[in-house]
Amino acid sequence: MADFQNRLRNLRKTLNLSQEELGMKFNLAKSTISQYELGKRTPDSAMLERLADFFNVTVDYLLGRSDIKNPYTDNGILIKDPSHYYLLDKSGLPEEAVRQIDEYIAFIKQKYDQNGNNENKK
Repeated sequence: MADFQNRLRNLRKTLNLSQEELGMKFNLAKSTISQYELGKRTPDSAMLERLADFFNVTVDYLLGRSDIKNPYTDNGILIKDPSHYYLLDKSGLPEEAVRQIDEYIAFIKQKYDQNGNNENKK
């Protein structure tokens, strides 16, 4: 479960929460959150569900079993549009890397029309 500790840390930092602040939201000591993030302790299934709900991700994402943070809409319906499965998690990347990713995506979008046909091959 090495991915769990990294994902928990990244999700916590994304919300600009300290270990102590996150612990307070779950009535846990800062040391418990620290042990989760160091991989010295593993939350039980109920706590995993609570953490997943708090961060609006799936338990599978938290455990590193999936790279899809949340394949569901706000009303709980599974998203069937495959384009939603390719959302990039750019958290933790330097600004320059995020800028390069965004530029590359814009470049690829320019290359294809709305039907997915390569504009250059017409």
